[in-house]
Amino acid sequence: GAKYSTRVPSHYTFKILTRGKSYVSNPYDERYRKVNPIMHSVLGQRSVKENSDLLDDEYRILMQNLCQASAKTKDGFYPKYFFQLTALNVITLLCLNKRTDSVDDPFYREFESLMGTHLELAKVTNRLSEFFPILKWFPNTKLHNAMIESADNIEAFLRKLVKQVIDDKEKKPCIIREFLRKKDEGILDDLDVIYLTDTIFAAGTDTVSASLTWLTAALANNPHVQSKAHQELDRVIGQSRIPEVSDEQNIPYIRAIIKEGQRYCGPLYLGIPHAIEEDDEYNGYHIPANSVRFLGFIESSAALANGNYENRDHFGFGAGRSLCTGIHMAERELLLGVSRLLWCFKIENASPLGKDGKPISINLDKIRNGITVWPEDYKVRFVKRHDNVEKVLSGQSQ
Repeated sequence: GAKYSTRVPSHYTFKILTRGKSYVSNPYDERYRKVNPIMHSVLGQRSVKENSDLLDDEYRILMQNLCQASAKTKDGFYPKYFFQLTALNVITLLCLNKRTDSVDDPFYREFESLMGTHLELAKVTNRLSEFFPILKWFPNTKLHNAMIESADNIEAFLRKLVKQVIDDKEKKPCIIREFLRKKDEGILDDLDVIYLTDTIFAAGTDTVSASLTWLTAALANNPHVQSKAHQELDRVIGQSRIPEVSDEQNIPYIRAIIKEGQRYCGPLYLGIPHAIEEDDEYNGYHIPANSVRFLGFIESSAALANGNYENRDHFGFGAGRSLCTGIHMAERELLLGVSRLLWCFKIENASPLGKDGKPISINLDKIRNGITVWPEDYKVRFVKRHDNVEKVLSGQSQ
C-alpha cells in the first residue's frame, strides 16, 4: 500500500553521489511531491505519443547499425553498445535535441565512462547501509571519496549539456528547457535541473539497453522461441514493412517474449528498495517505521520451486506510488526494439563450440554488477532473415 512507497535516503548514493537531489531515491516528502508531476509531464504517456516519430527513427537506425556491424564480422559481437547508443540517443534527443551517430563518438565514450562509473558506485554492495542502518556508523572513506569524485564529474558533464540548451538560439523545446522554465518559476533550483537530468540519463539508457542485451542472449540460447516469433511476424507483418506500434495488439507472442525477458532476466535484480512510513502489522509480524522493503526479488535457486530459476518473478518497473515514471517510454522502446530485432534477424549464438559441436550456451547466471545488472560479455551473430531487410529499413521497399 501507500505507506510502503517511500524511500530511506542512502548516505552514499542519495546524499553524496546525487547531492540529495536524486528523484528515484528521494523519500516521499515535500520535494518529491514537487518534482513528481514535473517528471510525469516530461516522460508520461503524452510525451511518448508526441515523440513517437523520434522513437520509430532511432529503432530503425539501430537495425541498420546492426546490419552494418554484422557485415563487418562473421564471428559475432557483443551488442550492448549498440543498444546503449540507441537508448542514449532517445534520451539526448528528448533532453537537448542532440544525437550521436556512432559508439566511437567522443560524446558517447565520455557518457559511457562517466555513467558507467556513476552506476557502478551505486551497486548493492556499496549500499549496504540502506539495508543495515547500523553500518552508517562505519564509514568507508575510499568509497566516500570515489563518490564525491564521480558526482563532481557527472555534474560537470551535465552542466555542459544544460549550457548547450541555454545557448541554443532556436530555443527548441526539450526536457532540459522545461526544467529551466520551472527553475525560472522558482519551483526548481540549479541542482534540481542537473540531477533530474541525471536521473533521466541514468534510468533511461542503461535499463532499456540492459533489457535488450539480456533478452538477446536469452533468444540466442532459445532458437525455438525465435522460430515461433518469426512465424507470428511473417503472418501479421509480412516482409515488406517493419513492425510498428500499431501492430502491438496483433503480436501477442512478441509481447509475451518482452514480458518474459523482464521476468526472467530484468536489469534491476533488487530494484530500488522501498521503506515503510509508519509502523505496521502483517500476518502477525511487527514492521517498524523506516524498515527497508523489497518486492519479492528472489535470486537464490535454493529458494525457488524445483530448485531452478523458471519461477522467479520480478517487478521490473517497481510498484505503488514509486512506480517508474518512464514505464510508458521504456515499454514503447522494448516493443520497437524486440519486434524489429526478430523481424530483421535470426540471432545466433557465436560462442565457442562445445564437445557436442554446438555453441556453448550463453551463461545468464554470470553477471556484471552495478545498480544496473548486465550479463557478462558474449557474442552473437545477427543474420538477416531475408533479402528485403535492408531495403525496408532504408525505405526503398514497396
